[in-house]
Amino acid sequence: MSSDVSWTYDSARTFRGRLQRGLGKAAYRARFDPAAGDLVWECLRRDHRWDWQVDDRDVYLARLVRDLHLDIAGLDRQLRACGPGGSHDEPDPNDVDNQFDLAQGVLTTLALGGDPDARTLLRAYVRDGPRWADTLTTISHSWPRDWWDDLWEVAAERLEPSTVFPHERPWESWRGRDARIDAMCGSWPVRAARRRQCFADLSTDRLLTLLTDADRPKALAVLRTLRRREPAPQLLSILDRIDLSLPLHSVLRALGDIALGHARGWARDHGHPLAWTGMTILAEHGGEEDVEQLFRSVEWLRSRDGDLCGFDTLTAGLARILGPGTSAAHTEAVRVTGRLLTTSPHSYERAAYLRSLLILDRDRVTGLLPTCLLDCEPGVRLLAAEHVDSGSPLAQQLLAELRDDALENAEVRAAAGVRLASDTPHVP
Repeated sequence: MSSDVSWTYDSARTFRGRLQRGLGKAAYRARFDPAAGDLVWECLRRDHRWDWQVDDRDVYLARLVRDLHLDIAGLDRQLRACGPGGSHDEPDPNDVDNQFDLAQGVLTTLALGGDPDARTLLRAYVRDGPRWADTLTTISHSWPRDWWDDLWEVAAERLEPSTVFPHERPWESWRGRDARIDAMCGSWPVRAARRRQCFADLSTDRLLTLLTDADRPKALAVLRTLRRREPAPQLLSILDRIDLSLPLHSVLRALGDIALGHARGWARDHGHPLAWTGMTILAEHGGEEDVEQLFRSVEWLRSRDGDLCGFDTLTAGLARILGPGTSAAHTEAVRVTGRLLTTSPHSYERAAYLRSLLILDRDRVTGLLPTCLLDCEPGVRLLAAEHVDSGSPLAQQLLAELRDDALENAEVRAAAGVRLASDTPHVP
């Protein structure tokens, strides 16, 4: 995500590399390692998420800041060092690694967890920070209304139409309080809804006929209509007459095992436009005869420089087909999935890897579950809370912490409470 193309992650075998990836094992070690504070600050100064939109770090880093008693004044300085945004051609040199959004997210989360200083810092930033409108939008979507509602007077004084989106919170909720806010909201042009071609009245067969000879805009409209209908197996018989660069993935994927024969051919040909669609269908509907191809697909995905998405789909497919066992294929699936669980910087997929390992080798993964309770991804923490051996002293300690932690996701807190009250782990 950074503009610094020379940067790479530290090895996942190191404390620093595990913190960068948001692993629970690193969060647990941080409680005892004197180097933890400096390494956490490295993670706070640079957003290590592979995908800033979906990978999660706010709760993970906020918890480390709180538990290590780090001075959040450094996060305030980080916010204020970043300018008003700039452009892609002239990026803010203090925000090329997403320092602003990361610091803002951690402070927002700390405030929700009960830190009054974090709440005060963000409210003060709205009053005099350069990117105040971004922060106001963030806290108005994240905090209780009474924490930000009184800032309307400050916002009205600082208001510049180019900095806000008046039809979003908080501006919409402040209509009628100030003439400047009302004028800004009223003057904002309301865009006419984009007219899209609609083929809802046409039969599926007619839609498929159109798909073979339509120009691209019309073909995209046809596909939007097909996605809302029952799967159309007849699509397979006309693929040789369709532009395969169209976004056909979801329509073909919906065919499931009906498309297996075609999917095997697409998956084998890595240069085919539908190669990934074929791999996905094999993962979701294939059988034992497709295991070898799924392993080849994993290697193909790994060979694509910088492509870290999709391993979760393939490994979930291997787990579904193989289940628990001791075959060579099973052992390899455990190895591949276990490696991804600890080394992939794309943490969003980590819950899928853990779920697959629970299917493939529940006994082996049992020892990992206590520290998974501290993972950066709420999906991983939830799975760990549901499956961890609650008789373990460490698990009991961490479950109790999650149950009572105001920083924690509500679903995870509830699952932790259920496990503490029961000796029976969830069965996948």
